[in-house]
Amino acid sequence: MAFEYLAAYATFETVDDMDAAVEQHIQQHYYSLTESERAIVFALASRSLAYPGASHLKAETIAEATGTSRSTVMRAIKKLTELNIIEKVKQTKMNGIKGASIYKLLPYDDTSTLIQRETACEVNNDNDCKPSTENQSFSSFSLLKTSSLQEIYNNAHDEKKAAKEYMNEWQTMLYDFLHSLPLADQLKDELHKIVLASQIDNASAFHQAKDVIVNIARDIANGTLTVTGTLRAIFVGAYG
Repeated sequence: MAFEYLAAYATFETVDDMDAAVEQHIQQHYYSLTESERAIVFALASRSLAYPGASHLKAETIAEATGTSRSTVMRAIKKLTELNIIEKVKQTKMNGIKGASIYKLLPYDDTSTLIQRETACEVNNDNDCKPSTENQSFSSFSLLKTSSLQEIYNNAHDEKKAAKEYMNEWQTMLYDFLHSLPLADQLKDELHKIVLASQIDNASAFHQAKDVIVNIARDIANGTLTVTGTLRAIFVGAYG
């Protein structure tokens, strides 16, 4: 695969394993997470399907996907890291594109939460230290889920499956690659249309198309690719 660098950061064997861990994390910390923070967890998971648990995203991309601000995303990432829900890989760059980080969704470990609670009880000498209301059953938790958050997650699976229905294997690989890039979702959708219209049916065509997409992403990140500059280039080329 063209973005196999993420394989080294995958934290789950399958998407189902990742789904289960996400649900357990949300269950355990439901009351300590805001709606925006829960939405960000689902957004990270929905973009970690190719290599379960690993994604490479800009804070701005996460903000756009969840309808929040960049500052909200940064605060949420810090909190989710402290809760051992995710891990942010430091100083990660890919093909010269700056400003994106690799995020790892972590497997659920209920022992760490139990140890923290027992330690707090010992420090307070509280013999009546009661189990936290966060530690509720899955059946009761399912009633508390915000449908809009669940839709974000479920729709991401369905949309990607539907999008790949009419693609050959090379187009599918290119589709997965462009969705791993730190680009705005709207731009990815437009690039997806180009992928479908292109005649990419062998390794050589795939690598050529991949390089073109990488160059586009790099130019956008560096601010050298603008609407005005693009229109000028198209006009000059067509007029010539």
